[in-house]
Amino acid sequence: MDMEIPVIDLQGLTGDASQRSQTMARLHEACKDWGFFWVRNHGVDAALMEEVKRFVYAHYDEHLKDRFYASDLAKDLQLPAEESKTVSGEVDWETAYFIRHRPANNVADFPEIPPATREMLDAYIGQMVSLAELLAECMSLNLGLDGGLVRDTFTPPFVGTKVAMYPACPRPDLVWGLRAHTDAGGIILLLQDDVVGGLEFFRGDREWVPVGPTKGSRIFVNIGDQLEVMSGGAYRSVLHRVAAVAEGRRLSVATFYNPGADAVVAPAATARQPAAQLYPGPYRFGDYLDYYQGTKFADKAARFQAVKELFG
Repeated sequence: MDMEIPVIDLQGLTGDASQRSQTMARLHEACKDWGFFWVRNHGVDAALMEEVKRFVYAHYDEHLKDRFYASDLAKDLQLPAEESKTVSGEVDWETAYFIRHRPANNVADFPEIPPATREMLDAYIGQMVSLAELLAECMSLNLGLDGGLVRDTFTPPFVGTKVAMYPACPRPDLVWGLRAHTDAGGIILLLQDDVVGGLEFFRGDREWVPVGPTKGSRIFVNIGDQLEVMSGGAYRSVLHRVAAVAEGRRLSVATFYNPGADAVVAPAATARQPAAQLYPGPYRFGDYLDYYQGTKFADKAARFQAVKELFG
């Protein structure tokens, strides 16, 4: 079985009709059969990507590392196994924070981030949003929908970034870096570590697929719950998790291109899937997200059914 994750060269979208058609077809196959893939020639400046990673490493070392290893969880996992009170599967071995970018920006909540770094992050996010909008248009067209449907449904989109580090863990046999879940939103763009792995995605009902370290300024993409709903199940959000590692530390910078809180989501009227009637909608994304917060690590199908019963 070939488990090599698809790599989509987006430069083909600007080529001749044949190149564009082939690129769109590869993207559609990756969305339909995998739900996650790499992109290259994506328009996000490689130097900016490196600046973001340098900032994350430096910020972790200066502001988060000591605090994390002083936490109750870290102290407990350094005890002999018979003395540890940590219950497997109930906690995550990560240190993370969330920066909101659009429609409102909360970077002022992080006074330790200097103005020059804030400007750099703004430039990076601007390019990531352009990439997300390009992918949204292509996905809409590949589904036989109006090219602006996903973008217009999301408008004004919520854009935020989860910045996470997964430090070396003394008991990787006992905890996950992050437990298995699907993402609530739309399109997730991941800038991740160049050296340390640990991210895994579940492909269909087959097996967990390891996502290796980034190569050549690629960006990793995965589909969230809202695109599954809008596509009537043609595209599906995929379970993923992060393994804790005994050595090294893994960087993860995940930018979420999501519907706004008041966006109304439902299967598209022209979705060509008999299963579309099984999905919830119309509902406010904000209501879905509120319900998701308590069911993130639970069964997705049960969550969809509950949202359908509660909101539509």
